[in-house]
Amino acid sequence: MDNSYNMKNILARGGIEFLAVLLGITGSLWIDQNQEIRKEKVYQITILESIHNDIIQTEKFFKESRDLAFRADSIWMDYLSNNWDDMNVDSVAELISKEKYSVFHTLFFDFREFHPPLSSIEMIMQDGSLKEIKNLEIRKKINKLFKTDLGFILKNVQGEIDMQINFRNLLVGQNDPKLAKILTIYQEEMKNNELNLSEDYSSSAEILKYFQTKDYARTYINLKNRNRYNVTDYIRLFKNTLQELKDLVGKELEKYW
Repeated sequence: MDNSYNMKNILARGGIEFLAVLLGITGSLWIDQNQEIRKEKVYQITILESIHNDIIQTEKFFKESRDLAFRADSIWMDYLSNNWDDMNVDSVAELISKEKYSVFHTLFFDFREFHPPLSSIEMIMQDGSLKEIKNLEIRKKINKLFKTDLGFILKNVQGEIDMQINFRNLLVGQNDPKLAKILTIYQEEMKNNELNLSEDYSSSAEILKYFQTKDYARTYINLKNRNRYNVTDYIRLFKNTLQELKDLVGKELEKYW
């Protein structure tokens, strides 16, 4: 009788200990699983917020500089292309030179770079983090933004850079003392205007008068203007994709908040 009772106690204790161990293991697995879920949630939120921040900074980049600069360039390139022979050079040169964003200098001696502040998204593309984003539509939209829209913009911006380099080389090849003198005065005026030491744009007018007689300068402005149409159109597509990405990221973040 005692032996039977003791055996039952041993089995009961063994069963309780087994359940305790089982519950401990199950609880530990549950805790580990929940920690992994929380960890994944934090990771997704972190990566989505970094994308969202890039989008906000890029919208600011357009609003505060690129949109205004590109628009001013385009207005004056259109005007020069359509009124090259008939414009009042003195008035036009002064008006262009007074524009913000160094429009006159950009038209003839420089180009507009395009570097939107997308460093976080660029890193996500480079380090393989893109595939970790759970939302497939977000991954597709990021690929389109970078590989298609931005790619087309940068290709056409490079076209403008190449045109500018060729134009500069052409000017150097002229070996014209008159042009050299005008450009020297122009460079000095630019420094003084930037330092607010003066507001003299007479050399800009002299440059424009000089270029007005040169077919290569007219061709350069026409080609640059046509290329800028392409850049502007691709920027429009880029902005559309950026807004679509912003909407997708916003909705995805709402799921985690």
